Amino acid sequence: MAISRFALIKFLEFALAAACLGLHYHSFTDKQTSLMLASATFGGYLIITAGVFAGHLAGTPVNRRIDIYFCLLGCALFIASGSLAVEFFQNLGKSSVRDYGLAKAALAIVNGIIFLVDAVFVYRGE
Repeated sequence: MAISRFALIKFLEFALAAACLGLHYHSFTDKQTSLMLASATFGGYLIITAGVFAGHLAGTPVNRRIDIYFCLLGCALFIASGSLAVEFFQNLGKSSVRDYGLAKAALAIVNGIIFLVDAVFVYRGE
């Protein structure tokens, strides 16, 4: 069975969400006001992408409209979480928490862009 572009993109989204969640755990600080958004985004999309990927492997894909909705919402949430993390962590002193936070922010923004590309592919029917 050949690996489709859809499966590859969904797995990449899942892996980046898992990496963001792991980095979020290591960069956790009580002074960050955007913690709830980032926690919900990373954890929620870990579950959503796992379900969509499992459905694809089982031969029961998600409706195109719902997939586009999840992709566009994921794009907005990941870019917002990443932007808020950059804003918060860029002003911290040199530490591993800052490094983890900025890595989390970069991966979140990259994942947001991947969600946007995925939405375009789904819209075009590829």
